Amino acid sequence: MSGKDVFSVLLGFTLLWIAVSVPILSSPLGHYPVIDASWHYLWADEAASGNTFVYAPYFRAPLYPLILSLVFRLTGSSITAGAILSYLFSLFTVHLVQRMVYASAGRRASILAACAVGLNGAFLFYSSSLLITPMYVFLLILSFFLFQKEKPSPLGWFVLGLAVVTRPSAILLLPVSFILYRQLWRSSWLFLLPVVFIWTVNWTQGDAGNIVSSQGGINLYIGSGPEADGYTSFAPAAEGRWAPEDDLPYVDNVWAAGNAVFNGDFSPSEISRLWIHRTLEYVWSEPGNSTKLLLRKLLYLVSPVAIPSNYDIYYYTSYSPLLVPLAGSPGIPVSGLILWFLLPGALAAGSFDKKEKGPLLWAAVLACGVLPFFVTARFVLPVMPFMVILLAPRFMRQPGKSLVLAPLGVLAGLSLALLTSSTVRSGGVNMAFHDGVAHCQQDLVERGEYLLLMAVEVAMDREDGIDLNGTDALYNLGIIAFRRLDFQSAEEYWRMALERDPGNIQAGEALQGLTGQSL
Repeated sequence: MSGKDVFSVLLGFTLLWIAVSVPILSSPLGHYPVIDASWHYLWADEAASGNTFVYAPYFRAPLYPLILSLVFRLTGSSITAGAILSYLFSLFTVHLVQRMVYASAGRRASILAACAVGLNGAFLFYSSSLLITPMYVFLLILSFFLFQKEKPSPLGWFVLGLAVVTRPSAILLLPVSFILYRQLWRSSWLFLLPVVFIWTVNWTQGDAGNIVSSQGGINLYIGSGPEADGYTSFAPAAEGRWAPEDDLPYVDNVWAAGNAVFNGDFSPSEISRLWIHRTLEYVWSEPGNSTKLLLRKLLYLVSPVAIPSNYDIYYYTSYSPLLVPLAGSPGIPVSGLILWFLLPGALAAGSFDKKEKGPLLWAAVLACGVLPFFVTARFVLPVMPFMVILLAPRFMRQPGKSLVLAPLGVLAGLSLALLTSSTVRSGGVNMAFHDGVAHCQQDLVERGEYLLLMAVEVAMDREDGIDLNGTDALYNLGIIAFRRLDFQSAEEYWRMALERDPGNIQAGEALQGLTGQSL
């Protein structure tokens, strides 16, 4: 592989990343990490200040915020520094995809594969986020690369262990790796090093039953329980109010709700097991509904639509013009259609050979790892580069024929988008709410108020009882009205907030302070 090809691909990805990310990072939302990203930012900031094992025993796998904290030690707490870290992870991912495909299929296929990954709008978008996705995808690809080398490296086990302490579902790749790389099994103990380290931290912090993280139980319930729709990643409603003892500046809503239902003297790992037990009881008692849910998830999994979770990529196209053609829209999801473009030609290339077994199995296992939970863009994204490694070389075996067949794949993808595009509007994130808060924090109050009103409308569109930040938006609208001395509007907003959520403490206290009436 020539240095010129490597340089061209990496330069092209860098320029695309700058063009996509700088407008977003310069916007009010660019100064406002959303949900998980906010926790990662605050977690890394706390760890960088010396509280290394903050949040242990861990609810979420800790490697990404710990790595981010090392960056913050050098740069200070900075969203831009976090975005650049994500960019570097994605840059190396593109490079490794190019190298692997070059080794197996030559120059043209390697350039196609690198472009298929690098031009993917969802991949580019998440490459500037403070989420685990860019690092997780890189670790998976690096582990695969080390295993697939002409002389396989035992370090692949260690990197796979790092992936597990980034997202625990990566452990599903362990048996697959034992099958594919039997010649390396003697060094598989390297996999345990990062896992045992995190388990030791959890143990010393009071929960020996927590191997990596304890979020699996509640997430399984969200994804497969009675209220699950297959893509909404909102926690179940807690029965009554519960105030966590943690005095850190951020409390994860899923963690809080999960603990509220089983309020008592339970360790995090015990609470996780209780949620798993509750989910399995439901699945066993409702096999018909559970099967229908699984089939819906399979539909969402193969759909090209980037279903929102924390972030809605299509919302951000209003801030980043280049993201419009790269990501598309829910009806024409360009980034997701790339694989569908490659698929018909790849299938027409004949039977699969032994070299293709690796990426096919890794992609299949990663996809299966999503199904028990909820199918969203950032959970599905790790499958994409492995599918590209598989499909791009096959596409290039007969490029002319593949190009003729490609419209059939695109048409199939568009048909799936037609069936699933509604998930974007009803998904588990209210971007207008977060954008409204971000504008208010930047003193752009008039625009912020407009966005919060839009957020209320989005929340009220849901008919399943999930609040989707509707109460929060009404509360903040009351704050805005109060600050401009419009006390009547403030009272109306806070009463509306209490109508949506009678137990909302903030709205209740605000209304009591305004009216002097005890509620």
